[in-house]
Amino acid sequence: MVSEPAEADPASRRGLLKAAGVGLAGSAALLVTACGGSHSSSSQASTTTTSGPVPNSLDAALLNRLLDLEHMGIAAYTAGIPLLSPAGRKDGQLFLTQELSHAGELSGLVNQAGGKPHKGRETYNFGHPSTEEDVLKLLHRIERAQINAYLDAIPKVSLGSTRAALAAVLANDAQHIAVLRLSLGRRPIPTALVTGHE
Repeated sequence: MVSEPAEADPASRRGLLKAAGVGLAGSAALLVTACGGSHSSSSQASTTTTSGPVPNSLDAALLNRLLDLEHMGIAAYTAGIPLLSPAGRKDGQLFLTQELSHAGELSGLVNQAGGKPHKGRETYNFGHPSTEEDVLKLLHRIERAQINAYLDAIPKVSLGSTRAALAAVLANDAQHIAVLRLSLGRRPIPTALVTGHE
């Protein structure tokens, strides 16, 4: 068994912190996935007797709200990546790819809920970030807003499979915010559970 000493290379420490974020975020995802009212089992039972998912306008509205935030995140990463350091650009590109994936998954979930997925806006008012720190703070605010929205939506959606999909995205966003906090010189994981409030 071969192991790398974490203290020898700062990149390894960053990887270790990212891995720590994965563990805590994954734990949060498991806790959140378990959330849901007693209505969820009856909703699932009713969908098994039909030929497909039952359209749910509340689910579609909640999912579209999340999709709107993902579109905002995509726009912010796209605009901000050029102002980041080489290491920040690498993280930003990865996070942008993941945000695009989240938006695609949410669009599919909105369709399944009988809704029409929202498209991204042509422009967003992000102010005028001109430094790497400005961009990191902007991305941090957006990721925090996403986490808050996912924590709000997960217990409200009717299907357990949708809650599980949203919890996976929440865990991924928790990884993003841990790396952004580290890049801003903050503790990457300020609390044991992901709350969206810091």
